[in-house]
Amino acid sequence: MLVCRSLSILLAAAQFAGVAGAEERTVDPRPFGFDLAPGALRAGKGEIVTTSDAAGQPAMGRIHARIGEGAVILLPDGQLVARPAGQFAPSDRPFQPLDKDALKARLLEEFPGFKVAHTGHYVYVYDSSEEFALATSRILETMLSDKTGLKAFAENQKLTVHEPATLLVAVMFRTDEEFQRYRRMPDGVVAYYHTLSNRVFMYEQAANGGARADLALQQSIATIAHEGAHQILHNIGVQQRLSLWPMWLSEGLAEYCAPTSTDARLRWKGVGVVNDMRMFELEQYIKSNAAAPPSGELIDHTVLAARLTSTGYATAWSVVHYLAKNKRAEFAAYLREVAALGPFEGATEITPPGIVRGNRALFIKHFGDDFAGLETKLVLHLKKQPYADPFAGAPHLVATLLAGDARRPQRQANTFHSRELAEKWLDDSLAKLPADQRASATPALRLFPNRAAAENYARQWLAGK
Repeated sequence: MLVCRSLSILLAAAQFAGVAGAEERTVDPRPFGFDLAPGALRAGKGEIVTTSDAAGQPAMGRIHARIGEGAVILLPDGQLVARPAGQFAPSDRPFQPLDKDALKARLLEEFPGFKVAHTGHYVYVYDSSEEFALATSRILETMLSDKTGLKAFAENQKLTVHEPATLLVAVMFRTDEEFQRYRRMPDGVVAYYHTLSNRVFMYEQAANGGARADLALQQSIATIAHEGAHQILHNIGVQQRLSLWPMWLSEGLAEYCAPTSTDARLRWKGVGVVNDMRMFELEQYIKSNAAAPPSGELIDHTVLAARLTSTGYATAWSVVHYLAKNKRAEFAAYLREVAALGPFEGATEITPPGIVRGNRALFIKHFGDDFAGLETKLVLHLKKQPYADPFAGAPHLVATLLAGDARRPQRQANTFHSRELAEKWLDDSLAKLPADQRASATPALRLFPNRAAAENYARQWLAGK
């Protein structure tokens, strides 16, 4: 699976320093990327100030947060910048975001040789193919503007939402090399949302390592929609920029809001529609662990995590999907509480081995502490969800296990996309057999060209044919 890496927190959460006081906290904004001394945190109230932009030119800004005598300021192009005392002053002039033409001109100066385009809420700068740029722009604008989009979802949770304060920017590079030259990212990252600049960055994924070109593009588009969801949620009032949400909610909600199709037409499918990529990964995980009953550890580990693996992203999506569909009142109340977090507030107390204990306490407050029972219901919920397997045309393995005697044979079979998961299922299933049957049991793996052929064989084998 491709990695989606949101820089909505940058690398700050793991290093964040906050000291609680009776009425204010001292925070160090430097791990977030701001060259500003630690100081007392005070919420911004939208005060308008005069300051300078990145080029040193005079600009109007809006206070996002005050830290000591300095401030984090929103500029007309959507970027957040740090300004120490003396580099900003109150103003009675209105805050005016850059218009499309001015923003386009600025982006072309920053990215010479690129093209620019726009939709209602976005400006796109790209040197990717026109087809990729068009698919991306259609998905992002629809997610924000559609009457069933992210704003409507947030309003259904009784959250106060608003139009973005500035135009949103998406930067599309043609190649991974260009993408990495602009900002070095870990291998596998194809897109990210950068909170300070308020931009989504991406590159046009090409087939590699023998992967199908169409599947690689579908995976890339799914990641782009995920990062676009982060950008939208941070700009319509759901998640304040620089707030530190529990990782499972931040990433799970982005996945919940951003499912894309895996067929020939690349499009956004709608908030809450089954996320095919994540559903596939979870199906494989659930199958490989089918020999053991749900223990609650999967949910517990996901809720506590300060960082997520690929399976963690999938689990986070599944938890959000289950709660949003089956615990609607509780989920809405939880979301409203987390949405009230301001800049530099939230999941800041990270302890070894990379967990946030406060996340569990907040989760239990709204959903209870029966993690095993919740995980059992979650697995049942997932098994009922229809989805389009993005790897249906790829080779699949059938794992079979024959045990017992000739008079009463016991047959088990399952299909997998991954040999590692198939072997794990066989090992776990063997371990569950009585000791006297284990030695004579017959495990086997057979490879088939696609999922349909594998499932057909599995059905016939279970029937003894």
